Amino acid sequence: MIAKRMRLYAVAACSLIAFGVAVAPSAAQAPNGGSADWTFAIYMCSDNDLDYWGELNTDWLKEVGSTADVKFVVLWDTSEGPADLYLIEKKKMVKMTDYEHSGEEVNMGDPEILSSFMDYLAAEFPSDDLALVLWDHGDDFRGICFDYDTGTKDKMDYLSHQEITSALKGRPLSVLAADGCGLGVIEVAYEYAMNGVTAEWFVANENYVPLEGFPYDMIAADLVANPSMTPEELSKDMVARYPELYQKGWLTELAAIKLTEIPRVVSELWDVTDILMDDMLSYKGLVSSGRGQATMGWSQYGWEGYVDFPTIFEVIYSKAAPGSDLEVQTGELLSAIEAAVPYVGASQPADVWDPEGLSVFFPSADGSYKHNTWWRGSLYPTMQFAQEGWLDFLFCYWNSN
Repeated sequence: MIAKRMRLYAVAACSLIAFGVAVAPSAAQAPNGGSADWTFAIYMCSDNDLDYWGELNTDWLKEVGSTADVKFVVLWDTSEGPADLYLIEKKKMVKMTDYEHSGEEVNMGDPEILSSFMDYLAAEFPSDDLALVLWDHGDDFRGICFDYDTGTKDKMDYLSHQEITSALKGRPLSVLAADGCGLGVIEVAYEYAMNGVTAEWFVANENYVPLEGFPYDMIAADLVANPSMTPEELSKDMVARYPELYQKGWLTELAAIKLTEIPRVVSELWDVTDILMDDMLSYKGLVSSGRGQATMGWSQYGWEGYVDFPTIFEVIYSKAAPGSDLEVQTGELLSAIEAAVPYVGASQPADVWDPEGLSVFFPSADGSYKHNTWWRGSLYPTMQFAQEGWLDFLFCYWNSN
């Protein structure tokens, strides 16, 4: 089962009447009126088992609707029909029929479709700032936007992180958000930061996104009320609103990650792992203690392979010899992490485990890494973070006796 997102698998039939759709012959006739302050765009892939929640989220946006300063735009591919691009207005959705793929059965796992969406936004909805939400099932270092029309089980197409960076590279983008499970991992943040994604902020969840996704009604209302929000302020607002939706009984969190700070985090990390790897026999117990305390609540679902990244090194720092090179370098790493992940919102009971907004892949043993189907050991090395040093560190840890 690909879907690790905590969703009930009931699908509601889609109809234009239910969605409240109006048709605009061309974007030029839509009331975009020139450059806005913000375009808030959603690349919505429910061409799977998520139609019901796609309808729910667009209904939430319709409660607010676009204004002269803020445009809400959704490219939506449903399981019941083709894809269409909409401008979300108060109580209705206006279909943009001049979008090149309007009315087509598209593959949302094709980066060319994401590229065409970005092209259209730039041409027809120019704005000072652009927020892009990738909406669907998320799957850590595999990607997001699984289009069920393209295959079955593991053979269906999806947007890999490398395809996402190829589609977004160099494009003006203020905030990138992932409304899908498990993309708030350092591997993904580093992949984007190092491969041309220009967004300063990345809003993502390091574990599970529940059925309803982001609280789009609250986020939209805040943005319309204050269209002068900076990208940081919008990212912070998204994180703050998230636990308001999932108040109690939800094992979930959301973080705003400053992508521009992630390369510094990784550079500091290699300084620390070099020290640990030079004498792993002595440090293995310390690393194990950090990894153990970093295991979060979602491990009860069998996800012990991902642990909270900052927690590992907070434990190492607290137990390192005072004044040692390890203590100094780990302290510098923690300072970098604090700058990179300043905003985290967690609901109950996730707050009991104190997630700090960024996970890392750290299975308990190399056999788990190599042979567990869900962790896909053959795919993990495609991530730049793994290539540059993390896999070396893991194998050093696993193989030390």
